[in-house]
Amino acid sequence: MTHINNIIDIGDKKLEVWIQGEGTPIIIHPGMVSSIIEWEALATEVSKEAKVILYNRAGCGKSEKGIKTRNVSENTKDLKALIDTLDLDAPVIIGHSYGGLCLQYFGIKYPNVASGFILIDSTSVDSHLLDEVEIEGEDENSTEAWIQKCNWYSTLPPKQLEIEMKDWINGLQEVVPKNRHAQIKEYMSNPVMFEALGEELEEDPKFTKEIKEFGKLPDIPTIIIGRDPNVSINDMIVEEGISFQEAEKIENIWQTLIKDQTKLNDKVEYVLAKKAGHNIHTDNPVVIKNAILSLLASIQ
Repeated sequence: MTHINNIIDIGDKKLEVWIQGEGTPIIIHPGMVSSIIEWEALATEVSKEAKVILYNRAGCGKSEKGIKTRNVSENTKDLKALIDTLDLDAPVIIGHSYGGLCLQYFGIKYPNVASGFILIDSTSVDSHLLDEVEIEGEDENSTEAWIQKCNWYSTLPPKQLEIEMKDWINGLQEVVPKNRHAQIKEYMSNPVMFEALGEELEEDPKFTKEIKEFGKLPDIPTIIIGRDPNVSINDMIVEEGISFQEAEKIENIWQTLIKDQTKLNDKVEYVLAKKAGHNIHTDNPVVIKNAILSLLASIQ
């Protein structure tokens, strides 16, 4: 199958989808503010061994937001609709960050669909514990602060939003090919995406409670990939301007939450992504590729 960048109609909305390769289907659900563009290099490598499907969730990139309020439940329904529309049989599903939280909900709602899971530095059902760390001054990265920012960003025209996102855009442009720079700028300057994000951040706590109550993923091969704590602490100090002590407290909680995910079923393997921060797909993509190949070998 040749490289396909397409708009796929899943019934109540259209999603931007990237497809390449043949064989076992592998679906990649990027993180909350992460574009499929960031994943293309890794996906192209993996497509030599399998059929890779990358997609931007509703409201992101060229994917329509639809009329319903966005939350992890709606994202899960969209993923199931995409699987059905593309007629994918027993896919391996990969979720990074927020995509990992959606994957956990998907596994509970549709336990007989996937053949394997990979959670990459996944958001936890207990991520609210991170907000309890006391940060000197104003904590601009708390959930409440992010909801307020997203609500404001969603009101801005793209050109003004591009100015607000300048540093973020510059950082992303450093890790994607030059011919994708304009697309990254357009992606990050989309007020509809921030409208969706604000809704997700407000709505999702009720669904994380549901995941906690159920407690388990189906017993299929599952790999949990966690970031390198030393890299992450340094990233927080440099990028967020917090102290070492504050960063260490946050990271200790994060690492505990990631380790808790190894109890999601009885077929979990944990992998540490050395020398990688949260964005493992750009910091150390080989770890993800090797995990995918290992999981494929275990199910074939």
